[in-house]
Amino acid sequence: MTDNDVSDIMKSQADGGAIYTLSTNPGGVVSGNYIHGVPAPAYGAIYHDEGSRYWQNTGNALCDVAYQWLLMNHGMDISATGNFTTQPAFTTQANSTGDDVSGNITVGSCDQLPASIVDNAGLQPDYRHLDPGPAVTDTKAPTAPGTPAAVTDFPTVADLSWPAASDDTGVTGYSVYRDGTLVSATGKASVRLSGLTGGNTYSFEVTARDAAGNESEPSGALKVTMPSVPDLALKKPVTASSDSEGNVPEKAVDGDLSTRWAQGLGLPDPSWLQVDLGASYDVNGAITTFEKSSGYKYRIEVSPDEVHWKTLADHTSANTTAMTDYAHTADPVTGRFVRLTVTGSSGNGGSIFDFQVYGTPSAPSSDHTAPAAPGQPTVKPLLPSLVDVSWPAATDDTGVPSYVVYQDGMRIGVTGATTLRVSHLTPEKAYSFTVVARDAALNASDPSKAAVVTTLADNDLALKKTVTASSYSEDNTPQKAVDGDLSTRWAQGLGLPDPSWIQVDLGKDTSVSSVVTTFEKPSGYMYLLEYSADGVTWSTFEDHTSQNTSSAANYSFADQPVTARYLRLTVTGSSWNGGSIYELQAYGDF
Repeated sequence: MTDNDVSDIMKSQADGGAIYTLSTNPGGVVSGNYIHGVPAPAYGAIYHDEGSRYWQNTGNALCDVAYQWLLMNHGMDISATGNFTTQPAFTTQANSTGDDVSGNITVGSCDQLPASIVDNAGLQPDYRHLDPGPAVTDTKAPTAPGTPAAVTDFPTVADLSWPAASDDTGVTGYSVYRDGTLVSATGKASVRLSGLTGGNTYSFEVTARDAAGNESEPSGALKVTMPSVPDLALKKPVTASSDSEGNVPEKAVDGDLSTRWAQGLGLPDPSWLQVDLGASYDVNGAITTFEKSSGYKYRIEVSPDEVHWKTLADHTSANTTAMTDYAHTADPVTGRFVRLTVTGSSGNGGSIFDFQVYGTPSAPSSDHTAPAAPGQPTVKPLLPSLVDVSWPAATDDTGVPSYVVYQDGMRIGVTGATTLRVSHLTPEKAYSFTVVARDAALNASDPSKAAVVTTLADNDLALKKTVTASSYSEDNTPQKAVDGDLSTRWAQGLGLPDPSWIQVDLGKDTSVSSVVTTFEKPSGYMYLLEYSADGVTWSTFEDHTSQNTSSAANYSFADQPVTARYLRLTVTGSSWNGGSIYELQAYGDF
């Protein structure tokens, strides 16, 4: 299906498109078509439905498409690259696998689409007298644009700009050619071209068009040799806040744009991905390819030690508008560790196909002297699953900006302080903690002497006590919040708004010094924790109503133990999750 002019379709029906396919068609091509006037009911202008497979979509121009330019429903092994559209939205749904939708160009208006595609679509010149259309009064082409210039901050991206063309009725758009092949279109006298290869030499030319589709002669040719600089993040050690369904952090730095990292299913924003570059660099740029074509807010930071961070790029105030986002600065940030935090994902969750980092090696450090080993840690039990580890500061000739803490020989945290709170421990179990000091050059000390401690017994005062709640949904009853099982939960009634509450009767006046609340989600709750001797008069144990939680398990400590028979937790805000608690635990003095 090539070189067709398709318009004015799907005015009352939805399940169809300008070009619609079914089933497998090895070698099938949809190319050179001009598709326009597709109203809102149509599912997709190009619609690959129910088992469509092996189709290649390229070089099509789409204009005035109300809903989305492409839909793949059970579409497999389909490529859609190098197409031009005024409507960037597309969908891959159901069992659509092995598809590649990338390198498509969004233009601002119909008269910015490449004239070469639009003019070639439909009847061949010898037959256009059969359907002549409106009379053409403008037959004069614009002048050729000036020879372009290029900025190449990355090995795969060139930013072209050129002196504008002129026309008696006005220039509406430009087409950009790479080595004679149409690769982009724009309404401005500049464009960003991606998908290039470091070290390769390319020739770029530009043509101009007017509203009537008259196309100019090409500009002078610009030859550009792309810089050969490596992606510093490629296949380097990487960690993340979470991951889901095999979409592990390593897939964001494997150099394969068909694999991705994705945060844990159902987890709210924010999420993060962190790369260890293995050495110190003056980082001046990064390229992030997200799963979706828009809707992400994010921040990129660089650190020498995983403790002190400086911002490389701040994109937290506005959503992305393209799958691939570029960050470059003339003021490099020095460090070994690079972290990308997705602060907002429009409900998609953090999901990244590729994360590239660029820069130059930093000047080598002259400091080769490691700090002295820190003193032996002290471990203070706070709860059966929670301890505070602290240690005497280490000494060094240049200072100690960071410490690495190990639990039973496994690294569990990095901090700039001389204390670390450690959670998720098992009650009545022995643990060994050691600490290593690092200086600014990341010279590491010998480990401290080990501190060995056995965690406290789990004497949960609320365990299996009488409990009531404002409501509950399905089988997520209040009793499941005090059953000692972190895989079961209480949840408020479906569809009910905040606030919601749950209340435990401890059975008698009891000395309470701490409460642990484990919510279903790791963040996004505001709550008020109260206690009472009679269930009528209430006092505040902790007020967490001014900001959202940032972890699933939340710990509340009284300055002094309080006497209480009743504990009540009110979820005042749940970020639309609804009140949902895996466990509410209470403890006395330790």
